[in-house]
Amino acid sequence: MSEEQIHAEIKTLQGQLTGNLFEDGETQQKIYELKKQLQPEIEENPELDNYDDEGCLYCGS
Repeated sequence: MSEEQIHAEIKTLQGQLTGNLFEDGETQQKIYELKKQLQPEIEENPELDNYDDEGCLYCGS
């Protein structure tokens, strides 16, 4: 999958998010797996996530 395809898939998945933490768990996991394909180092260092455009890492959830 190309970088553009991964970004498109992430956007699609983000559009499916409901805002309910419990319902969105599986979708968020899929997004994270795609982000790891773009930037594998976020698995060990999540603060390096350049694609955390919603501030999810530090939201406190």
